[in-house]
Amino acid sequence: MFKTNLIMPKQNKLPFIFINEETVERNTDFKKAYEAIKNSYALFSGGKSTTPKTLSMKVNNGMFFCFPSYLNNRKIFISKLATFYPKNRLKNLPSIQPYISIFDSNNGTLLAVISARYFAGVRTATTSAVGAKYLLGKNPKIMAIIGSGVQAKFHALVFSKIFKSIKEIKIYSPDKKHLKKFVRENQKILKNLKLEIAKTSEQATQDADIIACVTNSPKPVISNSAVKPGACVLAVGSMGKEMQEIPDELMARAAVVVDSRQQIDEYGEIAGPESRGKKIKLVGELGELILKKKKLNQKNKITVFKHHGLPVTDSALAEIILKKYEYSQS
Repeated sequence: MFKTNLIMPKQNKLPFIFINEETVERNTDFKKAYEAIKNSYALFSGGKSTTPKTLSMKVNNGMFFCFPSYLNNRKIFISKLATFYPKNRLKNLPSIQPYISIFDSNNGTLLAVISARYFAGVRTATTSAVGAKYLLGKNPKIMAIIGSGVQAKFHALVFSKIFKSIKEIKIYSPDKKHLKKFVRENQKILKNLKLEIAKTSEQATQDADIIACVTNSPKPVISNSAVKPGACVLAVGSMGKEMQEIPDELMARAAVVVDSRQQIDEYGEIAGPESRGKKIKLVGELGELILKKKKLNQKNKITVFKHHGLPVTDSALAEIILKKYEYSQS
């Protein structure tokens, strides 16, 4: 047994609030989440946040990450701790297990810990939605999702709430059994949308206005020739510079927007093609588009938004969840 000098409160109560998955889901407001995440990108690119580079380390067959962040002049700051074990799916465990620690910015006291799988799903998909809003330049009708895991579910859910013009989502995954289960379970939730199983990734993407790649694949999962002019591609799933969901040829002909210039070296979609002599047209950060510091001519151009998810977005969403939780308890 580990020994500690920490004196716990009476009745073994935690000295901070613990917000579980069910409470997070109950207290999530998608419209407020969208606005908070959009504003956090503007604050980040406007130099009004403190976000150190991500700390990461390899542990056996997985990865550990630490993401601290502070939105200037806010009452809280956060640190997200997360593990990524790709093979956990074979053990019926989540591959990503995140927690958000929320601290008082005036005295450093730990205020709350959020069990953040649902939180992370909403935050990641909402980040994609903000990116698509600024990159697309039109109302999308057809969306393609490559992958059938947790992020596929959240992208379908969030995009159905943010983009009311979407009427059809085409889903592709090489795991046919998992794909059928995904459509069966999510069609009940997304009653106003048609979920269609695509036989190939090309069939899913060829008519799509928005393409969300949400896989753990180290190799490209879509074809350059099956993406139409004017489409917006969201590169979400790849977690390191050795992983790349988007092929070199597509990256080279697209206008590329990222969440952070600081993290470009870690993006396989950029580092990979450049190492092989391809020139990437980097427009800038999403926050720069929001602040109108950068302009994007979307007419008939393929755009790519590459993001890992900035800790500032975790901070913005955590503040909303904590406030709503405290209000519900008052």
